[in-house]
Amino acid sequence: MEFLYQILNEIGFHHPLHPPLTHMPIGLIIGAFILFCADPLFRSGKLRDAAHYCMIMALIFFFPAAFLGFTDWQQFYAGTWSFPIRIKIILTGALAISITVGIVIELKKTGGFIGKFISYFLSVVIVVALGYFGGGVVFPDKVSGASDLFPEGEKIYALNCTGCHSNGKNVINPKLPIIGSQKMKDLDTFVKFNRKPLKSDGSKGIMPPYEKNKISDQEMKQLYQYIKSVAQKKTIP
Repeated sequence: MEFLYQILNEIGFHHPLHPPLTHMPIGLIIGAFILFCADPLFRSGKLRDAAHYCMIMALIFFFPAAFLGFTDWQQFYAGTWSFPIRIKIILTGALAISITVGIVIELKKTGGFIGKFISYFLSVVIVVALGYFGGGVVFPDKVSGASDLFPEGEKIYALNCTGCHSNGKNVINPKLPIIGSQKMKDLDTFVKFNRKPLKSDGSKGIMPPYEKNKISDQEMKQLYQYIKSVAQKKTIP
């Protein structure tokens, strides 16, 4: 999938692909729950059937959404097993089970109203939790003060760095945080390291290289200025 991200970068699209696609299963699951709960008011069974079809469509869209979540994780976070990512993976599996159960019990006409309600409601709870943890990864909390002076750098950091370097730390190697790093001593050193990140022994590390087609020189400068300004406050989102 690397080629797809390269093509998108060339046309100016630098964002993850997973978040937009999640709107389909999320909307369908919430819609299914509302339709199912409204069905007893009309007693026609049509809204319950509509809810069932929504859940089937949600399951169909679930797979491409989950797949792009995996590719985004590899592309933007180098497959880092951060806490939000671990929780999202667990919740993703739970959502697949919950949706499937809701579809099966409707097909087999078992479980009654309570059983179906629980499966639909649980699916809604899971997508809300996924949205919470997903939002924390893609759109970290905005800090006030120095970060307001470098909004573009803040966006670049949120998109490319926060998965592994939340709060200026390093979830892969806590002994090598951004704050206080020798790689931050000047812009030239910062850019060279990010273009070709190597460990102290010269070997290749887990951090992906950020070439110009992904982060331009101007964007790299904005990123550096943002980190330097916020690092002085010892807090990065």
